[in-house]
Formats: sequence, C-alpha cells, structure tokens
Amino acid sequence: MRELHRQHADLRASPYSAALEQMLRASDVLLDMLPIATCICDPEGTIVQYNRRAVEVWGRKPQPGETHEHFTSVSQFFRSDGQPLPRTEIPMTEVLQSGRPVHEQEMIVERPDGSRVFILITIDPLLDAQGGLIGAISCFQDITERERVRAALERSQSDLLEHEQRLAATYEHAAIGIIETDADGKFLRVNEAICAITGRGRDELMRTTLSQHTHADDVDSDREAYRKQVNGDLNIYSIEKRITRGDGRQIWISVRSTPVRDSYGRFLYGVRVVQDISERKAAEERQKLLIDELNHRVKNTLATVQSLAAQSSRGAPTAHTFRQSFEGRLIALSKAHDQLTLRHWESADLREIVRAGIVPYLTGGPDQVVLRGEDVTLRPRAALTLAMVFHELTTNAAKYGALSVPSGRINVQWTVQPAAASQPRLSIVWQEQGGPPVASPTRRGFGSKFIEGSVASELGGRAKLDFVPQGLRCSIDIPFGGTKSAASRTAGGGARPAGEDHAPAA
Repeated sequence: MRELHRQHADLRASPYSAALEQMLRASDVLLDMLPIATCICDPEGTIVQYNRRAVEVWGRKPQPGETHEHFTSVSQFFRSDGQPLPRTEIPMTEVLQSGRPVHEQEMIVERPDGSRVFILITIDPLLDAQGGLIGAISCFQDITERERVRAALERSQSDLLEHEQRLAATYEHAAIGIIETDADGKFLRVNEAICAITGRGRDELMRTTLSQHTHADDVDSDREAYRKQVNGDLNIYSIEKRITRGDGRQIWISVRSTPVRDSYGRFLYGVRVVQDISERKAAEERQKLLIDELNHRVKNTLATVQSLAAQSSRGAPTAHTFRQSFEGRLIALSKAHDQLTLRHWESADLREIVRAGIVPYLTGGPDQVVLRGEDVTLRPRAALTLAMVFHELTTNAAKYGALSVPSGRINVQWTVQPAAASQPRLSIVWQEQGGPPVASPTRRGFGSKFIEGSVASELGGRAKLDFVPQGLRCSIDIPFGGTKSAASRTAGGGARPAGEDHAPAA
C-alpha cells in the first residue's frame, strides 16, 4: 500500500483530472488484491498505478512519473504467431490515441532479461462524467504456461494424427490380413490383404461373420475360443482352420486373435491377424506322405534284402559264392537307391539305372553296350525292381554270356507303346550277341525266377527269357502307369530323341 500511496503523491503533483484521482483512491485496496496484473495510465501515458502482479509479469518496477512508452521501450513485442509488433500498435498506445478498447488480445513480450512471456491483455479507456478521456486501465494475464500446454497439445495431436495415418497405411497395406470384429463376430473393418486371401470384396466381407466361410469341421473350435475371449476367460489365442474362398477353393489360414478392451476391462472389439498357410499345410502333408512312403520302402527294402539273402544262400555251394552274389545284389540295390535319392525319392532315370548296373562288368570298352531309347523317368518301385533285374542280367552276361568275352555285345532298347483301350506300356528288350553259344538251362536258377517273378508281382508286367544260340534275349513289358516318359513332362524340356548311347567303361 505504501507503493500505491507513493504513486498517488506523484499523481497529485501532476496535472491530471480530479475524477481520475478520485477513482484511484477508491481502487487502492482492491487493485493490489486482484490476482490479475493491472496498470492504470493517465491520458499522456504516464503510469500512475499498478499492482504486485503487474510487477511480477513485467519483471521490474516502473520509475515514478515514467510513461508507458518509455517503460516498455526496453522490451520487444510480438504477435501471438511470433511476428514482430510495431511499437505504434502496442495496445496501450492504440487505446490512448483512439479511445477504443482492446479486449483479449494475445501477444508475446520479450523482457529486458531475454525471457519471453505470453500475455492476454484487455485495455479499456477511462472516461469522466462528460465522456472525456482521463486515462486507461490495462488488465493482463501471464498465459505462458497455458500456451506451453496448448503447444504441447497441438504437437501431441499432430503426432497422434501422424501415428493414426501411419497406422492406417500400415493396416491397409500390410502383407498379412487384418480383421476387426465385434462381440458377435461381425466384421467391423478389414484390410486389402484379407480380401486377397479370402478372394472376396470388402463390401461382401463387411456383411459376414467369423464362422460364415469357415469349414464345418473347424467352426466350433474357433467360435468357442472367441466366445471365451469376449467374456474375458481367454486373452490371446491362435488357431488354424480351413475357409472357403470366393472362387470356391478351400484354403488353410492361421488366425491370431487379440482383444481390445476399455479401461474397465470391457470388450470393445477383436483384432485378428490372418495368414494363408495353405502351402505350409501342403508341404506338411507331402512330408507326412513322404515319411509314410519312406517307412513303407524301408520295410520293403528290408524284406527284399532278406529275400536276396535267402535266395543267394540257397543256390550258393560255398560261403564265398554266397558272399559274392549277395554283395553284388546289395550293391545294385544301393545304386538304385542313390539314383532315387538324387531326385528326392520321386523318380529315377531308366538310362542311368541300366548304366549303373552294367558299367562295373565291362571288359571290352564302352562299345560293348549300346542303349537306345527316349528319356524315361521311372517311379521308385519300378526303378528298384528294374535295377535288380538288370543286375541279374548283367551278372549272368559277365559269367556266361556276352560280357564274358571281349567280343561280346549287348543292345538294350526301350520304347513307350501307346495302347488303345488301356494305359500305355513300356517295352524293354535286352539282346546279347557275340558271346559263347547259349543253350537252354536244365533248371531255372534264382536269376531267372527273380526276373520273371519280380516284374510280374512288383510291376504287374511280363518278363520273358529266350535262350537262343546267338545270345540271351530278355523282353520286358510293364504298364506305363509305373513310369513317366520325359516326352509327357510339362516342365524340364522335351524327351531326348531315340538314339544310340554307349555305356562308359569302368
């Protein structure tokens, strides 16, 4: 209050109106109690009264008799957008010159110490009873903190908008399907990827529910899990199920379902991430079939080995003879396995099967054996059986036939014969010549029985051995269902034209 009285003493020494003096005396106590900064100037702009809050905002006190213009000359003024404010547009100056009030104008003041404050200012002219201007009263408030909060809010809103736009772009262009569903399983939102996975348009999906396109065998498990998730008994769950696409094709999908809840834990909607796993399921099925087939083949191979051992021992006069014949047959079986392994046990090349069996027994160079025929791919059962057949023919030729002398020759020729009423057939002819004279055996040995019996039982075909004097001839005829010709393949090129091919020397 001493500050206000000192201001009044200065005021009585200056030529201002009695009306203004009376007004100031009445406001002495109230002005200093106000929570808002207040300043009063006379018509010439001299600061005649102010309160504590004004000093706090200004950061300093005005000198006695100092004008508003002089007091503010050490400060810089800016509009709320940061643009400099000309001194002629300072609100107090405008009001004293025009007599018009200024209400709630935001501005920035840079104080002498370099700090800046945002202020919200209202200035009203003070008039005497006759309407003459006797001064102006300025009420201003430091809104720096409010502006800081508002700027932070704007940045937050801008960041939120950017985040939402980025999330929306990610949602829409994600490589995986995303669905939002309500508590009843009705689709609320879908992205482009799920449309591609299901083969259905966005509008069609938005009219459907979780279980509508699900395979009947998979509906109950997904529906029950989603019900528990909605009720809060289950948080996140994953499931694999089949669905029917728009084109009628059935595919496998994996679904990971996550609930979104409010602050009270109430279910708002579910987010389901969907991936097409049809290829993985097909690979798993192929792997299972392969394992089952491998188990079957291992059992068959063991049975074959047992049979080879029994048959070899039955016709062998000595242990050494048994060992030779049995080892040779096992090696032939192993080579056939090698050929199948190269092609992941899916097929083997007939030419390579014949070569593998003959090469170890060549004594007269590669011209001893001529192979003629198109490229033919054998299925595993046919490959194993024919490998053993050619082994028996080759060992017999090495002991008694064309391969027992350098002048002997063997021609192996095969053709795929079409059939009018049934499936095509593969015809193979083994013809020896140039070896010792051949006579019909007095008894049929293991080799003859194996060739004829295995072709009939394993491949459903026929094998015939003709012991003509010029050389042994073996004719084999099997259904083409057990083989695949290169000419019929849709990938990997066409068949090699039929022609001669010599087995390389060992």
